[in-house]
Order: sequence, then C-alpha cells, then structure tokens
Amino acid sequence: MDHRNQLDIFDNDPARLAKANRIAAENALTDPFFSGKVRQERHDHYIAEAKRLERLAAMAAPPATTTA
Repeated sequence: MDHRNQLDIFDNDPARLAKANRIAAENALTDPFFSGKVRQERHDHYIAEAKRLERLAAMAAPPATTTA
C-alpha cells in the first residue's frame, strides 16, 4: 500500500482533492481498459466531484478583509 496517497482525515484539503479529480478526469478519457462510453462517464463523474470540492474550498476560504 502506498501510504503517500492515503488521506489524512484531519487535513484533506478540498482544493487539493479537486485538483486531483481534474487530473483523474483527464486520464479517464484516455484509459485503454474502458469503452468510450465508460471513459466519458468516468470523466463526467470526476469533473462533478471536482466542482463539488471546489465549492467546498470556496466556502472554507477565509473572507477577504478590506481596510478603510
């Protein structure tokens, strides 16, 4: 088991996970072990998950401060 890829339950950064899902989506389109339809479905799944995680990351971001 590759422990470098194991998620830390206390530090699973949504932005980092979203980036990983976008990379997985790109790779899913060229995976030779699946049919074209399945590759597209996998791509769509990874993109949907990336968008969900990006929304979480945006909500977790600290609010912008303004100085008067």
